[in-house]
Amino acid sequence: MTGMGRVAVLGYLSIDTIATPAGIHRDVPGGAALYAALGARAAGADVRLHACAGEDFAPHWLAALARCGVDVDGVEHRVGPTRRARLAHGDDGRRASPHHAEALWWERTAALAPTIPAAFEADVVVMAPMPMASFAPALDAARRSAVRAVADTSEAFAYREGDALLARLGELDVFAPSREETRVLLPDLDDDEAAAALAARGCAVLQKRGAEGALAIEGDARTRLPAPATTPIDPTGAGDATVGALAGYLAAGIAFVDAARRALEVGAGTVTQPGPAALGLAWRDAQGDA
Repeated sequence: MTGMGRVAVLGYLSIDTIATPAGIHRDVPGGAALYAALGARAAGADVRLHACAGEDFAPHWLAALARCGVDVDGVEHRVGPTRRARLAHGDDGRRASPHHAEALWWERTAALAPTIPAAFEADVVVMAPMPMASFAPALDAARRSAVRAVADTSEAFAYREGDALLARLGELDVFAPSREETRVLLPDLDDDEAAAALAARGCAVLQKRGAEGALAIEGDARTRLPAPATTPIDPTGAGDATVGALAGYLAAGIAFVDAARRALEVGAGTVTQPGPAALGLAWRDAQGDA
C-alpha cells in the first residue's frame, strides 16, 4: 500500500548562470534544495522546504514554488546576496562549477546556512549538499525525529570534509552521491567498488551516473538502473531532483530499488528544459518576460 508521504528538504537556494551548448541562461532560480523539493513534489510527496534566501532571491520565485505545491514557510530571508552559481555543461557531459573556487560563494554558504528544526515533521528528510556544520545537526535532528534520512553531497564539500562525511554514513538511510563525488571520497577505488564501500558503512547507496543511469546497492544486492531515454537540453539539477524524488517515493512506502528507478525518470525529465522549468517552475512566466 502506498500513498502520499511527507518530505522535508534542507539545503541551499542559488541564483544560477547556466551555459549549455545550446545557449546561456542567466538569473535562473536554483540550488540543490530547490530541485530536490520539486523532485519530491513530482513524486507526489507533501514537501516542506527549509532554506535561506538572500535579498536578491525574487519573491515571485518563492511564490512560483508555492504554486508548484512546495511549502515555503520554512524559507527564511537574510541580509545580503544569495549564493551565485556558474554552471557550464559540455557536449561530453562534463560540468564545470567555477563558483566553488570563489571566496564569496563560501562566505555566503556560511551566511545562508539553513536553520535546523528541532524536529522534522516528515517521513523522510532530504539533506541536500551542505557543509558538515549543517549536515551533522540535521542528521542528529532526523535521528531524534525517527525520520528516514536521505543525503547527497557535492564535490566541493567532499573535497573539504570527506572524512567527516564518511564517518557518519552509517547513520543515514540512503546516501545518493554522483560517481564524480564518490571518486573524490574514495579516489583509490573504481566506481562499483566505491559504491560498495560506501554501502558497507551501513546505508543504502544510489550512485548517480548521469547518462549511464545509476547503481543501487542495498545490503548485498546490487542493481544497475539504466538511464531513461530523453533529449537533454540542460542537465542542471537532474541529480538533485532524482534525490528528492527518491525521498518522495520512499516516503510513499515504495521499496528502495523501485523508488530509485522511478526517481531516475523524474531526473531525466528535468533535463528537457532549461533550469527548473520541466519541474513546473516557469520562472520566466513568473517574471513576465517569457
